[in-house]
Amino acid sequence: MKWPDLSNLLQRFFSSRRKIPVLQLEVTSRCQLKCSFCPHTLLQDGWYDTDIRWDVFERYIVPYLRQVGLIYFQGWGEPLLHPRLFDMMRLAKEQGCRVGFTTNGVLLGPAVLERLVEMQSDILGLSVAGGNQVTHAMLRSGSSLKRLLTNISRLADIKQKRGSPLPKIICSYLMTRKNLLELPAFIELAASAGADEVVATNLDFTLSPEMENLRAFACPGEVIHEDYLFAVQAAEEQAGRLGLPLRVYPLQFNLDVMVCDAWPLNQIFINSRGEVAPCVYLGLPYKGVVPRYFCRQEAPFTPLNYGKITEGLTRVIKNKAAREFKQPFRYRLELTNPFLLDNPEVPAPPLPCSNCYKLFGL
Repeated sequence: MKWPDLSNLLQRFFSSRRKIPVLQLEVTSRCQLKCSFCPHTLLQDGWYDTDIRWDVFERYIVPYLRQVGLIYFQGWGEPLLHPRLFDMMRLAKEQGCRVGFTTNGVLLGPAVLERLVEMQSDILGLSVAGGNQVTHAMLRSGSSLKRLLTNISRLADIKQKRGSPLPKIICSYLMTRKNLLELPAFIELAASAGADEVVATNLDFTLSPEMENLRAFACPGEVIHEDYLFAVQAAEEQAGRLGLPLRVYPLQFNLDVMVCDAWPLNQIFINSRGEVAPCVYLGLPYKGVVPRYFCRQEAPFTPLNYGKITEGLTRVIKNKAAREFKQPFRYRLELTNPFLLDNPEVPAPPLPCSNCYKLFGL
């Protein structure tokens, strides 16, 4: 259930001088929901439903936590399904890390909310897909918008009573053709409930022609619907009036991006199988070829990782596979004029990234 742009989003909130600004750990790839756009739903045939083992976390990740600025316990599953999520968060806090996760909200009860404030979790993200219950439930089957908003209000009340600014409540609103016009309405709902921020993200990982038809942003040669632009403007104006921070991802390609905002050069993703990967997309816990689409064309890829965490994190992130993957991005950053992507001297990105929407600022 992860929303794939988390690394850059979270680094924006928590700058760090530690060697690893953000470590994203998929504690589980299991989820109770059947969201219509999620790989967990669409790729069941080869999907690994797994949890990161406690002994693996304790032995192979904890020793590195003093080098980590933020550890975000998030991947393609629901973090609260992991029986030792809070033990992991506690250990990370003891090592000086900032911590957080994004949830579908199903397991957010009063006791969980109290515990999040008590332990001073830095972020609680909530996944939203509509400005009303019908649309939200249509896209996120099994989820209740009313319950999400109730839990936001409960958490905001607990924070106020305890005088705590944490956790920061961030609503991640997935923009699609079916719900973008409802974004202004959701801004009002989020502000009324007590959210601290809303981030409107794109459907930037499409696995079927139907999903491609759902995306709201425009590929080169396509025209953005005028109504979508008006909706974004209205949402921004509404957020301004209500004093609610809002970040909306672009609806148009940016051809000047040298490195995607997952920033694989110094941020790390570890999936629930213990595989160390460049990002949450390429580290998908899946056996087989992923049927990705890009601008209405098939763009399949095979999941990629540098190796297993049990080989030692330092060794894995510096091995040959990691160096070869990262080098094209390093070359791109070293260009004296990095804004001329039609320049034949601009190195191509790693092959699996060439047909990824994130590489174009989406």
